Amino acid sequence: MEKVDIYYFSGTGNSFVVAEYLAKKLNGRLIAVTSRMNQTSITVEANVVGFVFPTYDFKPPRIMEDFVRKLKHIGSAYLFAVCTYGLAASRSLHHFDKVLQSCGGHLSAGFTVPMPHNGIGSGAMDAAQHRRMYESWKIKRDEIYAYIDARNEGKIEASNWLIDFFRPPVLKMMPYALKFLMVMLFKGVNSLVLKADSNCDGCGICKVICPVNNIEIIDAKPRWSDHCVSCFACLHWCPEEAISLGGINMNIKRYHHPEVTIADMLKGR
Repeated sequence: MEKVDIYYFSGTGNSFVVAEYLAKKLNGRLIAVTSRMNQTSITVEANVVGFVFPTYDFKPPRIMEDFVRKLKHIGSAYLFAVCTYGLAASRSLHHFDKVLQSCGGHLSAGFTVPMPHNGIGSGAMDAAQHRRMYESWKIKRDEIYAYIDARNEGKIEASNWLIDFFRPPVLKMMPYALKFLMVMLFKGVNSLVLKADSNCDGCGICKVICPVNNIEIIDAKPRWSDHCVSCFACLHWCPEEAISLGGINMNIKRYHHPEVTIADMLKGR
């Protein structure tokens, strides 16, 4: 009987929903990559290995690349990946395939799944757009499962960045992206670090939800360390909406997947 492992990374639950569905359908283990990052190497014993992650700046999160480089003996496994994205998937999966190839493996299949954008400018996306994305996932998930279950190979989805640039979600986000760049240019990158305002009541949810243990609660206030992975989990899960990028309005709509709880986010950590 084949063994299936699904490794995932998620800040707001979008990628968790995808990973959990595939793990259940494929009778696989659901594993948070953050639970394995303290290991120097990981021997792959599964016949099928999946990777599910969001797209950050049109590429995989750095934590996923660092994780893959810990894997040993992946050459004989059927490897697939699914990336969720809010604005554009671009060639994120092809970039991920290059990382796998550098470790002796290759991507047999790769799929892109649109999910609500939760970064800079995400307030421009309304509830109707969110619903369309959720429905799109429910339709596409059976196609993804069938392709993987049949162990088909060769399909790696991507989009054209020139076309992506002129899509409405990207155009709506653009003013805040420019604002972000201008603030960094004239005030420095430290002006946009995560911080909590006076609404913070010291509940500690930000510390609990941080996937990389980058937050401590000191004097009833969160303090960020130096290994943030920019997942914005702390910002989105804060019940008081007290966390922001330097107190500057970047039109970030507080969001987490409606079917996901904090307890779900903590599974397997």
